[in-house]
Amino acid sequence: MKIDEIVDEYFLNIFEKNLRNEICKYAVLKHAEPDKIILEIRREIKFIPLIISGVAKVMRRDGKGNGILLHYLAAKQTSAIAITYAIENKNSEIRIKAESNISYIAIPSKVVNSWFEKYKSWRDFYLKENQKQTSLLIEKINNIAFENLEFRVLKYLEYTSLTHKDKTINRKHFDIARDLKVSREAISRVLKKLEKEEMLSLGRNKITLN
Repeated sequence: MKIDEIVDEYFLNIFEKNLRNEICKYAVLKHAEPDKIILEIRREIKFIPLIISGVAKVMRRDGKGNGILLHYLAAKQTSAIAITYAIENKNSEIRIKAESNISYIAIPSKVVNSWFEKYKSWRDFYLKENQKQTSLLIEKINNIAFENLEFRVLKYLEYTSLTHKDKTINRKHFDIARDLKVSREAISRVLKKLEKEEMLSLGRNKITLN
């Protein structure tokens, strides 16, 4: 499909016609395989990714190999954090990485700022994404501060399953430990306990929720 067909199919009821026309004029349709980095920390934000299909992971990294999952991006979503950095002309402080095969529309950052003044639908879209992603971050902070690891692992698995629309999650214990910022051994203990409680089934590099 051409970009104008994709924009009309996915965003007909989200963006007004003139905005859809500008997206088609300035943006580029791109694809990325799993683990491909779309936006990197401490780099200039040259474009804003608008997800068409697949799932992307938004992470915070410290440059020393440590990181934590902030949230996912799925179809018809973008990163409100990336937009905020772009309009303030700041380098990125997040990493966006393809979690699966994804297609996305790359919108040049230089045109995004003008859309806030020109298009109500863009302002509404940004505010909705920002509210949703802020709520996810607040929930994550609450879970880290007040909930035990078993609860956090279950919430992580449920969120990942819901985002991918699949009860089977293809993930190593190490990957979960990295996303939750805990040790792999602790994750393995919790997963085995949850399996004994028949809440999930463990396979080779995969977990299936019951």
